[in-house]
Amino acid sequence: MKGNLLLIDDEEMILESSKDLLEDIADKIFTANRGAKGIEVFKSETIHCILCDINMPEMNGIEVIKQIRELNANVPFIFYTAHGSDELMREAVKFGAFDFLDKPALEGLEEIVERGLKAGVGSKEEAPANFISEFQKLSN
Repeated sequence: MKGNLLLIDDEEMILESSKDLLEDIADKIFTANRGAKGIEVFKSETIHCILCDINMPEMNGIEVIKQIRELNANVPFIFYTAHGSDELMREAVKFGAFDFLDKPALEGLEEIVERGLKAGVGSKEEAPANFISEFQKLSN
């Protein structure tokens, strides 16, 4: 099993090109053009890894990872962005970002997503207790 990937980006062109590039390394690829839609997809499908833009209108990637962590603290979450600030990166790390990529180059995208999928497929349903308690400390 390769695993299922969720792509979240407000730019349709990026969603389509990323989906085309990654179709051979995932069983299924789901796309969402807004953070809220990505969360809906996550709730309704089995997702093993998420690739998400940080800067999006309405709900940025940090808000997405916060809500995803409340649902399942274990899923590998990879951020990619052309406009990442140090503050946003620190926030992403606080919530357990798996990796980061810069747009538009996305060097190493396939390799990083493949690692994320393997980690997601290999993980158990529940996160380790110490990870959950650390997350709860951060969210209080």
